[in-house]
Amino acid sequence: MTQYQQTILIRNVAVRGRAGLDVRAGPERILDVGRSLPRRRGEQVFDGGGGEVIPGLHDHHVHLRAAVAARQSVDVSAASSPADFDNVVSAAVRTSHQAWLRFTGWNEHAAGQLDRHRLDALTGQIPVRVQHRSGAMWVLNSPALRQAEVDGCDLPGVERHDDGAPTGRLLRMDGWLRDRLAALPEAHASGSFAAGLADYAVQAAQAGVTGFTDATPGRDQADIAEFARLSEAGVLPQRLVLMAPPGLRDPGSARVTLGPHKLILDDTTLPDVSELAATIARAHADGSPVAVHCVTGEQLLVAIAALEQAGPAGDRIEHAGIVPPGCADALARLGVAVVTNPGFITDRGDDYLRDVPAAERDWLYPCASLIRAGVAVAAGTDAPFGPADPWRCIAGAATRSTPAGRVLGKAERLSPEAALRLFLADPGDVRQVRAIAPGQPSDLCVLRQPLRSALAQPSAEAVLATVFAGRFTARA
Repeated sequence: MTQYQQTILIRNVAVRGRAGLDVRAGPERILDVGRSLPRRRGEQVFDGGGGEVIPGLHDHHVHLRAAVAARQSVDVSAASSPADFDNVVSAAVRTSHQAWLRFTGWNEHAAGQLDRHRLDALTGQIPVRVQHRSGAMWVLNSPALRQAEVDGCDLPGVERHDDGAPTGRLLRMDGWLRDRLAALPEAHASGSFAAGLADYAVQAAQAGVTGFTDATPGRDQADIAEFARLSEAGVLPQRLVLMAPPGLRDPGSARVTLGPHKLILDDTTLPDVSELAATIARAHADGSPVAVHCVTGEQLLVAIAALEQAGPAGDRIEHAGIVPPGCADALARLGVAVVTNPGFITDRGDDYLRDVPAAERDWLYPCASLIRAGVAVAAGTDAPFGPADPWRCIAGAATRSTPAGRVLGKAERLSPEAALRLFLADPGDVRQVRAIAPGQPSDLCVLRQPLRSALAQPSAEAVLATVFAGRFTARA
């Protein structure tokens, strides 16, 4: 084996609009960019057909376990009424041969309120769990509650009736529920995580995605070890950043690293500013920046005040679902980055137009105003809770178009090029943007056409091939 066998020479491509170039990629870094580069012995050669080479897209906020689980579940997100939801659930129960059933995408605005009693009437004695589309809540029917032994759980996330009986609604209890169900093999009969992750990775690669930042909170050392093992085995070839609490060990993998400490804020349990500042300061003292989940204006205001007290240290705000006036300037002053989700505009924009007060609609998932204020902005899909296709998110940031074709927050539109850059930020520091140049990471996306043409209607169909870890994946 020669030292060049793991390099790839991509011929006849454009780089930053300059046509007729070649790019040589090693397993970790770009080695050369130039005209008529000579082929090295044993080197793979790929003809780019005159298309543009850009850095591979990085999904800066995703939940891989939940995304795999959603693909192995019954999706009820299309239910437009309580009757539609009831019909989908009842039909799945009648036709399923699984010991447990799992549903995802429930939305109370369309499908109606849900608790154990409504589920019991639809499902009988089959254990069922239903996830809210936000990912923040599970609803279990009575058989599922019994098998998971929820009645004996004293965590505050278990909602209860006045008589103390669980309603079936579990808030922010993913980790606890996963641990409880781990002892019930029949609860996972829909498919293995490794197989589902491999399938997800392939589809993401075909869309030009070469990396993920998994923003799941409450991660432990066993979870890190499993992702590192799956990466080393080639199940997940993309680079992976795992948000993790301080004190956990780095997995020692070239392609799996630890990221910031994820902090979840909920309006019903908002900490006071001093308490949150102390938590942030402890993370900083342990060498970890924080990533603060903020989907409401109240959460963002508390987070900014706490960061001002603690002092920033490479921190970021996740989602920034509502950014009231003045917050962009405060974030810029602190040097705090924002990782937002423009896909929610394309996915839920009509819901926001119905449910969000008119005065706040222009504050929803902003991009342009944050960038104008000097805030570093990157984007993630938040899959499975948002659309998993990053090109759909790019289109959303550029058009701000809702499913019905209405424009939500016209002043927040980005140029298509600026929208693309949201997914080109460096996963280790979203304040930096990757480029096609020697020494840069060799995670590449080869487009079928020049960039300007590809961005006229952003779509994963524009991707010809994806290069990472010294290999390429060609799209059919």
